[in-house]
Amino acid sequence: MNNGFKVMDSDIHVSEPPNLWLDYIDPAFKHLAPRKMSMNGHADTWYSNGRLLPAFIDLPERQRGLDIRNEIARQKAEEEGIYQPDKHVSGSLGAEAEEGSLPEHMLKAVETEGLDVAICFRTMGAHVIGIDDIDPALAAAICRGFNRWLRDYCDAAPSILKLGALVPMHDVNLAIQEAEFAVNNLNAVTLVLPSNPVLQRPWYDPYYDPFWNTAQSLGVPVSFHGIQMAYQDHLARRYMDNHALGHSVAHPVELMCTLGNMLSGGVLQKNPTLKAAFLEGHSSWVPWWLYCLDEHEEMMGDKDRFGLTRPPSEYFQERCFVSVDPDEALVKYTIQAIGSRNLVISTDWPHNDSAYPHAIETFLSLEGVPESSQREVLWDNCARLYNISWP
Repeated sequence: MNNGFKVMDSDIHVSEPPNLWLDYIDPAFKHLAPRKMSMNGHADTWYSNGRLLPAFIDLPERQRGLDIRNEIARQKAEEEGIYQPDKHVSGSLGAEAEEGSLPEHMLKAVETEGLDVAICFRTMGAHVIGIDDIDPALAAAICRGFNRWLRDYCDAAPSILKLGALVPMHDVNLAIQEAEFAVNNLNAVTLVLPSNPVLQRPWYDPYYDPFWNTAQSLGVPVSFHGIQMAYQDHLARRYMDNHALGHSVAHPVELMCTLGNMLSGGVLQKNPTLKAAFLEGHSSWVPWWLYCLDEHEEMMGDKDRFGLTRPPSEYFQERCFVSVDPDEALVKYTIQAIGSRNLVISTDWPHNDSAYPHAIETFLSLEGVPESSQREVLWDNCARLYNISWP
């Protein structure tokens, strides 16, 4: 509880340890397992499918952008007295481990923020499969290894930590297999997808129809979450020399496009109980975007192809959820325009642009957000999204 409110974090993040895939991937793929490495002082670099990650990190302009981001984050952390020079903290056996790589780290963050439930999402897991020319079987093996590791991670406190399963969307049949395994065998509460296209397919492409039907049948939502860059069709690739601009479009703008895919592309029309979340990309754009989608559907919607029987905004109101940033002061206008029943919250811990350790405190201090809306955003909506009851 936090200030009398139940709180659920819609997507808190883990930090994948260096040995994750070496320990958890199918032995047949172990020689291809993603590996952590250090390059030009960037300790968070990984190697997967012949590529360095985050994507294009070997380019000087990308390194410069990330260096600037890290330096600004360092200065902010120093000002708040929470700076850790190497981002490592002690583990249960006294060994040093990257913050977020052990469940005890997350449970400490949960306690600090006053969270009751936290939905655990990948960090580098999305990057190591965010490659269009990766072998689909390898992508599936990477997802299976990650999900098995995350199940063990969440088992440290299963009533608090819930599993968001990584799904390989390069091959729809493999995606279905992993979705069924993750939900039925690992108790995943959501299927986590990228917000950018995979193999340049729009999310409403009929190719994906069996996957949406499977997710609906499993009774879990799909959660779209972006990354800063990918070896795929990705808006940030236009701005590799401007990390601030690239990151700005990588998250909210990609989510806008994906929400449009799901609404105007008829995915939610064809799957009448499927729920979808659009996370870590702000929420203040939602009222205008729904207005825009409604207007264009009315003027030029292809009903023979996409089959919409109602305005896109009505599908959104019924079954879509968007996360609020803790310091998103403009959310009061979003609530005035569309209400608060479609909004959830995320701390984004342990990333260096997170509002932790004051995320929930910051949200509760926003002006113009009624207490009834605070309760919906902090718990009620997230519980409805992920089908989670109070323990």
